[in-house]
Amino acid sequence: MSAKTCPACEFVVYGDVEKCPHCGTALVVAGMPAGGASALNTSRVLANWKTSVAASIFGLLAGGVCDGLIELGSSLSYDVAVLAFVASLIWAAISIWYAASFYPSLFRADCQRSSSSAAISFMNLFFGGILFGCLWNSNLTKRNKGISNVVYVVWAVLLYGILTMMLAFS
Repeated sequence: MSAKTCPACEFVVYGDVEKCPHCGTALVVAGMPAGGASALNTSRVLANWKTSVAASIFGLLAGGVCDGLIELGSSLSYDVAVLAFVASLIWAAISIWYAASFYPSLFRADCQRSSSSAAISFMNLFFGGILFGCLWNSNLTKRNKGISNVVYVVWAVLLYGILTMMLAFS
């Protein structure tokens, strides 16, 4: 998707508009970018990204509650412990999908995912925990994907693979 960046406020504007809707600065003069306005190819998420601290904290707390409930279930009867183990495997699969597929797609210009900074900030800490979630929010702020999502996927696959084998042979 093609966009222009306002030279005054750096707000990213999509479509053929002549003035920035944010500050009113002229963007186009005779069909060319005005005053240093640049045409670029960027995702909707990165265009106006600002980490939502409140949503991030809520995501971290919600992830902790889910983890605590799974941990509590694993300490109860055998049947509940089996269900807790299955729930943790589902959690692992979803978080691996998030890190391997959803998070990298936020950096693509053709990304059609939600551009809500609050929702994405929440999900980053909900699925990535404090370490990876904060890294992912920071990477979105810097507009640099990095490799933290790959590290997370490798770590999660190894961790859950080892745990599954330990439980299978115990």
